[in-house]
Amino acid sequence: MKNLGKRDRHDIVVEILEKAKSGKKKTELMRSVGLSYSQSKQYLTTLLEKGLLEINKNNLFTTSKKGLEFLEKCGECLLFDWTAKRKP
Repeated sequence: MKNLGKRDRHDIVVEILEKAKSGKKKTELMRSVGLSYSQSKQYLTTLLEKGLLEINKNNLFTTSKKGLEFLEKCGECLLFDWTAKRKP
């Protein structure tokens, strides 16, 4: 297993949503993101409740439209130039 280092909740949520775009089984998603069973249960439950993930007819976790919008907004935040100088 690769060394994932310290990740915050935001990083984990983004990774789950990215991996779930193509549809993943719970165990597959848990392993690919590097979470324990209890961690994955907590994250997946919360993301389902918030409408960022959904379970399709094949019982696969998929990123919802709301989840895709969330990822897009996260990407915009990461593109923000924090080093830009302010105009006087």
